[in-house]
Amino acid sequence: MYTASKGWEHSYTRTARLGATPPAGPYAWYLTNRKHEFVFVVFDLDARTHGREAVDRDADELAGLLYEADLRYLVCESGPGGGVHVWVPVEPVAAAVVRAIARAAKRLLPTLDTSPLTNAATGCVRPPGAPHRHGGYSTPVDQWTPITPEAAARVLSVPNDAEAIERLAVLLDAAEVDPQEVEAEAVRTIEQTPRGLRLAGRRRPCDVADLLAEAPAAERGHAQLRKILVRLALARWSLPEAALLLLADVDMPGLIHLRRQGGVRSRPRSPGEQAALLARQWDRAVEYAAAVRRPGVSRGDDEHQAEDEQAWAARLAEVVAVVVTVREAIAAEPRRWTTQAGPSDRRALEYVSELALDAVSTEIEIDCRRLAEATGMGKSTAARALDRLCLDEWLCLVEAGQGQRASRYRVLRQVLEDAQPNTSASEHQPPSRDEALVQGGTQGNPPPTGDLRPTLTLRDQHRADLRRRRKIVSHDLFTHPGPEQPGLGRHVASTLAVLSSGVYKVKDLAQTTGYTGRTVRRHLAILDKHGLAAESHRPAEWRRTRASLTDAARRIEAHGTRERRHRAYALDRQLYAWWLAELDWMKTRGKRTARGRTVPGQGRLILPGAPSYANRARYPRDHRGRADHRAARVHLQLTAAARRAAAA
Repeated sequence: MYTASKGWEHSYTRTARLGATPPAGPYAWYLTNRKHEFVFVVFDLDARTHGREAVDRDADELAGLLYEADLRYLVCESGPGGGVHVWVPVEPVAAAVVRAIARAAKRLLPTLDTSPLTNAATGCVRPPGAPHRHGGYSTPVDQWTPITPEAAARVLSVPNDAEAIERLAVLLDAAEVDPQEVEAEAVRTIEQTPRGLRLAGRRRPCDVADLLAEAPAAERGHAQLRKILVRLALARWSLPEAALLLLADVDMPGLIHLRRQGGVRSRPRSPGEQAALLARQWDRAVEYAAAVRRPGVSRGDDEHQAEDEQAWAARLAEVVAVVVTVREAIAAEPRRWTTQAGPSDRRALEYVSELALDAVSTEIEIDCRRLAEATGMGKSTAARALDRLCLDEWLCLVEAGQGQRASRYRVLRQVLEDAQPNTSASEHQPPSRDEALVQGGTQGNPPPTGDLRPTLTLRDQHRADLRRRRKIVSHDLFTHPGPEQPGLGRHVASTLAVLSSGVYKVKDLAQTTGYTGRTVRRHLAILDKHGLAAESHRPAEWRRTRASLTDAARRIEAHGTRERRHRAYALDRQLYAWWLAELDWMKTRGKRTARGRTVPGQGRLILPGAPSYANRARYPRDHRGRADHRAARVHLQLTAAARRAAAA
């Protein structure tokens, strides 16, 4: 604030939206969004108390921590006083988590001013380029050399993911945050979109297969439907997305209320009635989800609330315990994953385990294409990996897929031969980052359901670690090389995934990955060639560099492999759905033979709630009247290309 008598003062009393032209005087940015979630974590190192030397020392210490956590950051020289601002752009993070990180960082960095990070409502920091009240500007630097505003904007425009913030919290030994504290501060906003009501935020995958397969008690079908809708609403789904999923599986036991009207006048509901029922119940589910205290737990009516929560807690404890035993067994048999198909098997097993933690169910529906898209494999490789995991009793095929319904697999509990009851998992794990994630013995009893916080924390830690590893091994760079397909291969990816968790010697890498020392050295030479790994300042130790995997993939022309596969698999699904609709039409009595014909100048009439074949064009036929699958694929390819061209 500027006064005629004192000039510029350290006071920010006005709030305004920043336009194209910045203010003439000092100004600051809020670090949180409207929901008071941090989108910038800024470490303000102040030189007023401890001097510039202390700031330089703390800046170097902080840079090392951010490097180990694999966080992208921007350093700014604050002004003439010698202070430093370290900007870390992040995906929205709860204020309670940032407070815990700030307090832990203060113990290590004496010059840190924690006030911007502990006040979610008014905490703010001058951004890069903002003037200082005593002269000078907040200058973005790289290796203490000024950089352009465009370069600084590129760093701040790409947020770090939540897993990186969790790694920083672990490195700082930050106190565990009570999930109820985070939930109490969270504000769920209901958005009115063209698709109807939904909770604000990024849509997350949500598996409701367990609720769909569960037959409700008599006259409790409406409560079961409500559970399903609330779970989808909490995952930020919209009504059309939920309707597309549920109406396709309307024959499942859990959707009896959607399928039939109960009571004395019990009768099947028509497709239009089903759509109308979903529309009515969806608005109520979104409003309930906005007010529910703990996300992910769908509750029934008041008299069944305690029973539902207890059952969910027991299922959560069981799923976490099973996944822990699977991860222990994976770490105990490193050589099992070094065979030709070993890395593919491990990718598949870890992704199914990740889905089990997400869905809080040991039974997961998954098809080979979905698995391939998530893990960077081909669909045939993914299908063979699932078969091998079933033969080796890591998974169990519960129900084979039928039609557009994927196969259902169960994650099996693993038992180590040398495991002892109530033995700590750290005695079985190799010295790696996974050691901090495994708690409780292989044969230990699941934690009590009274306090869910330890179980929820363990679940979140395992999910974060599995996603961190999958983000590396599924990258385009590590596509299996072929005559027309460049890539470094899945075995090199396994080595880099372990190397990304810390600094290792060759013998430690060999022990953790299961490869021989000679193979590990070959992998490290390949990674070093592409700038992804380098020897540490200590002799015979290697570390992961900050080089981008995407940049390396572009250099070897492997970038875009997963996108091409995604389009091909989406085309496969559309083709199969079209053929199933054609079969449905062929088996329908009283069908009109003129289906698919349109009057010149008129478009096709789409009927919401009608059978799937009613809104489909006639499947292509050859001169003999047989289905022409090749012509159908070409038609879909041309349609998809036309849509992409129109969107561009």
